[in-house]
Amino acid sequence: MTIVACLGVGRIGGEVAYVSALRKFADELVLFDISEPLQHAQKLDIIHGMDIPVSTNTADLKDADYCIFSAGYSRSPGIKTRADLFDKNLPIAKESAELLKGFTGKLIVVTNPMDVFTWYFAKQSGLEESQVVGFGGLLDSRRFTVALQSMGIEAEGQVLGEHGEHQVPLFSSLDIDTPIPVREEILTGLRGSSMPVIKGKAGTVFGPAYHIVSMMERIEKGKKIICSLPANGAYGIEDCSIGLPAVVTRSGAKIDESLKLDPWEQEKLLDAADFLQGLCRRV
Repeated sequence: MTIVACLGVGRIGGEVAYVSALRKFADELVLFDISEPLQHAQKLDIIHGMDIPVSTNTADLKDADYCIFSAGYSRSPGIKTRADLFDKNLPIAKESAELLKGFTGKLIVVTNPMDVFTWYFAKQSGLEESQVVGFGGLLDSRRFTVALQSMGIEAEGQVLGEHGEHQVPLFSSLDIDTPIPVREEILTGLRGSSMPVIKGKAGTVFGPAYHIVSMMERIEKGKKIICSLPANGAYGIEDCSIGLPAVVTRSGAKIDESLKLDPWEQEKLLDAADFLQGLCRRV
């Protein structure tokens, strides 16, 4: 039996709860939101659709196998980058850490800036580092795949680095030579790929929710994913969490250091690390 908890049940948290139940990954749900009317509405909406136990008691958080941290302010057209949400969402991360005392499951960090809050929960929240993993790499990689398809390239995209402006699409693993100007053009497009969704419907929902549930399913099977973790020296990076390939299980994660990055990718990854280190020093 698998219990999935969601801290913050707005657009993404609520959809993750629903999709994890719909795909029969979750056998029970625990929902919490600072807005009790929203929390109650999401519970009713789910149980009106399917027969699944749904708790709104915060004491049940400690028994969850997975907890999705999606509470806080989300990006809007007026917020230029995910990193700009740091000051608004840091107090919410700290309040959520209090709610997670006694939690022994896997925490999946979604709230932006995701990499920074992954670092916070892994290093300073009282949770074990092995419990914490950040979401973003699967979604960014899918967006890269879609961009490649639009160019007539059928390949599975991979994106490392920050879940934000400093993401690092991997071109060296493709079967075609991609000149630097073309890489930069694609990267610019990836940086803004969520904005048409945000402008059209006030936030991304379906893509993140699908990939968050997929992430949990892959963790159950011990499959390699791109996710945010404290690098702890991998790829020459210290003092931050950053998107890297890793085999993740409920009990921990092992970063895959076998990727051979070309000079452009290596430079971009170190730039991402430098940017994230600056933010991580502030938590």
